[in-house]
Amino acid sequence: MNNHYSSKSQRYAYDFFSTRVKNKGEALEDYESFGSKVIAPADGIISQVIDGSIDVKIGERDTSVYPGNMVIIDHKNGEWSVLSHFKHNSIRVKEGDRTKQGDILGLCGNTGNTSEPHIHYHLQDNALLIKAKGLPAQFKNILVDGMLKENVEPLRNQKVSNLK
Repeated sequence: MNNHYSSKSQRYAYDFFSTRVKNKGEALEDYESFGSKVIAPADGIISQVIDGSIDVKIGERDTSVYPGNMVIIDHKNGEWSVLSHFKHNSIRVKEGDRTKQGDILGLCGNTGNTSEPHIHYHLQDNALLIKAKGLPAQFKNILVDGMLKENVEPLRNQKVSNLK
């Protein structure tokens, strides 16, 4: 079970981050994930962007805007991707932009209700978070625990990465 299971829109959510932390992990820059590129999971049209949240310090949370900086992509098939916690002022797309799988959307940050730099990702059946139901997301051509997988729904604690 994942930490997001109780939220009907986030039932199948993933949090992507690196476990590599230097120093004592007290500064955002100590986290390898902080500032890393975030790519579009699939083709679509950008339907919503929030990019005004400030990155919070480790141990703090901004509960006034839970997702922090966020991008929602309409895949035009009844599915919307939600990516959140982007770094302040790093989002490179705007509403109405067309995006292709692999396009850079912005940089990983620590905005919103977050414990450390990471990107939250989930797939849902509606553009509105409050009305949406979460959908299972399959990933193709990714590394899972070092092995290439074609179509997979990663499980909790598996280590996943894009092909380089």
